[in-house]
Amino acid sequence: MSTQRKTSAKGWAACLVAIFAGMALALLQNKLTPVMAVIMDSFGIDMATAGMLSTIFTVMGIVMALPAAGMLKRLGPRTSGLIAFAGAIAGSLLGIATENVAVLMVSRVIEGVGIGIIAVLAPSVISMWFPPEKRGLPMGIWGSWMMVSQTVLFFSGNAITDAWGWRGMWVLGIVVCVVAAALFAIFVKSPSPEESFADIEAEDASVMDGLRSAPQWILAGVGLCYTYCCFTFANWITSYWTEVTPWGASATATWVGILFLIEMIYTWIVGGILDRVKNRKLVGIAGIVIYGVLGFAMFTMTNILAIRVLTFTYTIFEALAVTAVWALSPDTAKDPRYAGVALGVLNIGLNLGTLLSAPVSGAIQQAAGWGGVAVSFVAVAIAGGVLLALVRPNAAAATE
Repeated sequence: MSTQRKTSAKGWAACLVAIFAGMALALLQNKLTPVMAVIMDSFGIDMATAGMLSTIFTVMGIVMALPAAGMLKRLGPRTSGLIAFAGAIAGSLLGIATENVAVLMVSRVIEGVGIGIIAVLAPSVISMWFPPEKRGLPMGIWGSWMMVSQTVLFFSGNAITDAWGWRGMWVLGIVVCVVAAALFAIFVKSPSPEESFADIEAEDASVMDGLRSAPQWILAGVGLCYTYCCFTFANWITSYWTEVTPWGASATATWVGILFLIEMIYTWIVGGILDRVKNRKLVGIAGIVIYGVLGFAMFTMTNILAIRVLTFTYTIFEALAVTAVWALSPDTAKDPRYAGVALGVLNIGLNLGTLLSAPVSGAIQQAAGWGGVAVSFVAVAIAGGVLLALVRPNAAAATE
């Protein structure tokens, strides 16, 4: 039984490098967030357009979600990962070379090829090397991939932009991706048959057959709700705090960086806890609903002390929500061979929520102010909790 099988050092090495690869590519994804005002000024665009520029890469994330599962099956994790890096770096190089917002939009879509592949690949590698009952910790570390990038970017964004302009953020992402690609080529590989807990590369497993699982589609809806909230916050909290507090741009960016740093640590802790919790779904439901309530408070609170307190509590529940969703995803597949497909379906929802978040919430802010953003945040989070309550993991995927 899988409960008697142990993980290996080379499995941990493969998974940690795959997770680092995701973090590196997330730097490309999120590099606009801390310098949104600079981008708006440089290209003369409004909030809605800036929001679309921030999230347009997710178009390829949606398009690539299922092909990424097929690519992983046919080519294996190492080749698939190197293709992801090639696309992302090519898109970034195009972005550096342009001063046209339309071309910059196109470059963001190309970058999205890499994000679309790695978002399926990294958790699939975890599913291959770890049994279901031991996936909580590595999935918790993986669940922090966005927080790690946001922490790095918010702490370094102002200094880099002051020194080199917005293009400095692009260079940062490219350099880190080159390093990550080299490590990926060395350490990431498929487990042997006797070491594998999810034979994602099985020849008799087709992507189309793997799509026939209702729980994974419901969980994708949960993912959509989560990323709508997550990226609404990431894109606009800096603007909100700058408007309602006496903090300047530097202090605001520092506090946002602290928030994501705290959340990153919480996510790792939550991952370890989930390995000891039987009802991961209940943890996720509680996390996303409370997350919505605290998100409402984040966009309505003006008291400095209250904002600081929320910075240390809001992140607990975002970490609970995202870690539970990632950990549950492989178990919504028909059987372990389709874990990659289930993760691909989840990424359709995650990317769609990300795509909608900034432009929709930006339009809401322009029409109804920050109160409208707060209401949309809590409403979408509660909807995610309701959907998560409807998810029924498939027992065949949770055991071998």
